[in-house]
Amino acid sequence: MISFHVIPRERRGKVLKKTTFGCLKGIYTINVTNGCGLACTYCYARGYSQAPIRGDVELYRNLPFLLQQELTNPRRRGNPDLVIFNTASDCFQPHPAILDVTFLSMKTLLEKGVTVSFLTKGEIPSRFLQLFRQWPGSVIAQIGLVSLSERYWRHFEPGAAPPVLRLENIRSLSSIGIITEVRMDPIIPFLTDNEGEIERLIGTLKALEVKRISLSYLHLRPGIAKQLEDELPPLYRDIIHTCFQNQPWVEVGTSTKTKLIPKPLRERGYKRIKDIAQAYGIDSVICSCKNPDLKGGICVPERIIKRRPFKKEGEKDRQLTLFPC
Repeated sequence: MISFHVIPRERRGKVLKKTTFGCLKGIYTINVTNGCGLACTYCYARGYSQAPIRGDVELYRNLPFLLQQELTNPRRRGNPDLVIFNTASDCFQPHPAILDVTFLSMKTLLEKGVTVSFLTKGEIPSRFLQLFRQWPGSVIAQIGLVSLSERYWRHFEPGAAPPVLRLENIRSLSSIGIITEVRMDPIIPFLTDNEGEIERLIGTLKALEVKRISLSYLHLRPGIAKQLEDELPPLYRDIIHTCFQNQPWVEVGTSTKTKLIPKPLRERGYKRIKDIAQAYGIDSVICSCKNPDLKGGICVPERIIKRRPFKKEGEKDRQLTLFPC
């Protein structure tokens, strides 16, 4: 694990706003922090102009108060049905102040009848499980997990919870009636997409009764390329460079400069993963946000898909999903 510095900030303006991008279009989203202490090497949110420097995280300490104000405002025309955490951060970053704000924010929403959804690579503390136990039908969980390899974790996700703890998240959530999906993103060619690696992961997920996974390969933006160059060992840098060296910069969604892994390589990798998942009875979907040139689907949890009219599977969407990791 790595250390980071939390800087308290006062959030200004409305908290509950609908996003306009990708798979989350039309859904209310929240970030507890600006910046993220997990410091994943591939995270494109770290390249945002408003993002703090690596090692600093700005915490919106007044977020629970603002939520309470908005949800009880007599001028408001009803409360949202669903709020999603973590479009550019992680609400389970291992810091007591961040966890306190996250807990109070989620508690406020749940008590007002709002369903809470989150994607995390962090460890979920027991007090959250006790909270979720009271509203199991109002919690939608997705765990980010690409590999069970400790080497991969230490180099690519140095601040995230170890894979064994993320598996424990799934087990704990399941024990209180919360069906949890897994997001395999970003898959790294020749590192995390070989048959043995995938079979080990999916077999473990099957034992935990995971029913659905979403898939996406690594993509590059200039900021991500620099992070990978600065933070990865030479061997990993060379493998990734080889995958992207002949790929053009293209416009994908809100980014005018994005590189995708060659389509044939992604197609073969997705087929390999989907075939293994199918053999274990697990449904898998390719995220169409990050694969605009492939037939894909919606990468958010299935319970969210049923709540609103998303595009049909295979219909292209040029916007990248907001989930940065």
